[in-house]
Amino acid sequence: MFIEQERSSQEHYDIVLDNVTWTYSGSSKPAVKNINLRVKKGEILVITGPSGSGKTTLSRILNGLIPHFYRGEISGEAYVGGLRVRDYDVSILAAKVGLVFDNPANQLFTSTVVEEIAFGPENYCLPRDEIWRRVSYALNFSRLSGLENKSPYLLSGGQQQACALAAIIAMMPDILVLDEPTSNLDPEGTELVFNRIREVAEEQHKTMVIIEHKLDYVLPLADHLAVMNNGEIVAYGKPLDVLDQVELMEELDLQIPHATEIAYWFKRRGHNIHNMPVTIEEGVTFLRKILNPDNKKPLSPNFRDKDKRSVLSEVAIKCEDVWYQYKDGTMALKGVNIDAIYHGEFVGFIGKNGSGKTTTAKMLNGLYKPTSGRVIVYGRDTRGLSVKELAKDVAYVAQMPDDQLFAKTVREELAFGPRNLGVPEDEVMRRVEHVAEELELKPYLDVSPFSLSQGLKQRVVVGSAITMNPRVLVVDEPTTGQDFARAAAMMELAKKLNERGTTVVVISHNMDLIAAYCHRVFVFYDGKVIDKGTPREVFQREEVLSRTSLKPPQVTLISRRLKDLGVPDDIITVSEMIEYLEKVVS
Repeated sequence: MFIEQERSSQEHYDIVLDNVTWTYSGSSKPAVKNINLRVKKGEILVITGPSGSGKTTLSRILNGLIPHFYRGEISGEAYVGGLRVRDYDVSILAAKVGLVFDNPANQLFTSTVVEEIAFGPENYCLPRDEIWRRVSYALNFSRLSGLENKSPYLLSGGQQQACALAAIIAMMPDILVLDEPTSNLDPEGTELVFNRIREVAEEQHKTMVIIEHKLDYVLPLADHLAVMNNGEIVAYGKPLDVLDQVELMEELDLQIPHATEIAYWFKRRGHNIHNMPVTIEEGVTFLRKILNPDNKKPLSPNFRDKDKRSVLSEVAIKCEDVWYQYKDGTMALKGVNIDAIYHGEFVGFIGKNGSGKTTTAKMLNGLYKPTSGRVIVYGRDTRGLSVKELAKDVAYVAQMPDDQLFAKTVREELAFGPRNLGVPEDEVMRRVEHVAEELELKPYLDVSPFSLSQGLKQRVVVGSAITMNPRVLVVDEPTTGQDFARAAAMMELAKKLNERGTTVVVISHNMDLIAAYCHRVFVFYDGKVIDKGTPREVFQREEVLSRTSLKPPQVTLISRRLKDLGVPDDIITVSEMIEYLEKVVS
């Protein structure tokens, strides 16, 4: 679709794309097609859309990786910072455009965090004092102060993402292109990054293109919103105007803010809505105008009844005073105690970046062995078991999919695990076909997994674990790089496995999915488990949430602010809010 914009002279725009189409080498289908876009100096453009819709490809065009690094065929014209992209190498364009990749590990390469951040300014041959000023600013920006001498490869996934962002910020380019800059960050880190982005935009008037699924965080910053699907821009305009296209947004099943989702429900019922609410405050104001104060009578459902489950007896996992120290001296775990994760449970590990969630998860299948303490899996001490022995019971899906991919095709990747376990070949193929269907991977079965987008790679890695039919499935950040629909689809698949008897452990910063799927959660902080309970119980403990940098779902925060109108303050999903509204709104 064409974006009808006035063809002003390029000096008024930092980014100009005229009818750009790009097809990767070996592919018959364009990754992006007929892209027409203009971004003014100092403007913030947010781009969203389903996984695989072309967002990352578009970001690669903006800094010259396409067509100078990736092979393929391009048509149309792209100008960035006044430079024709075809005519200038990436090294020249990098001075104009800073790009943060959707997989931060792909752009980290030095020995320490401080070297990583200083690398760009050093290559500009800046004075030493200026280099350190920028490094200090970037460390503070990214919450990495105190980790200056740590290897980037020993950081948590979220900290790696913060490090990659800090390295770009230190170069102070005129244009920032951020591809999912917070996908691995905890809620507080996400809010901090977007607050800092706001500061950079206001104080330094940087032009920014932000590719993001977390619209509730990023839309308040946006001057314009573009929605991509199947390689094309299918909607463009002021954020509220785009959000008002209810049918399109629901068709694409994007993760729109809860306040907006609630407003959609009212709009479908015939309410005339002039300004779509986006933020918590706007959601509260919107509902206060509609809800009648007389609704204080006890009409609300008892949502806590939903949390009651049958008593489980078989213990799948126990952690007894588990400590773990990395080779660089970092004490990652400081006495983790988990009295029981029962067979058949669906549990979540939540907490801020670097709190010990992933380290604990890697204990469960023997990738790490405790420095002291014990991890018990179905009655067996993991210290006496090999990774191969534990793999029959516990499948682990890594946070960074590239760490786990190695086969030539997606089909081989999915088949590798069950083949190694001695599963008959016809059963291996049946599992591969079934999982590929469930995860929408069938079109890619004969494609190299390394050529896929980050979101597709994540699905392949999850699929390769599922084909092994483990008793325990541990998934570290299953939503990385995924749009909400596919993230939810992945959680639905985990739920199906759980309903068939598989114990599921999910590590995630996405509190919406934690609320919707987990029976219980364990809260990590500074290498320990400091709280546990149902998501509803934990989301009510404000002191714990504040201490651990966690934020409940937006709908929970909205419901708390409406308690005086009789709205239950323990609502944790939009479906629960709709269930309540159906009872009290005529």
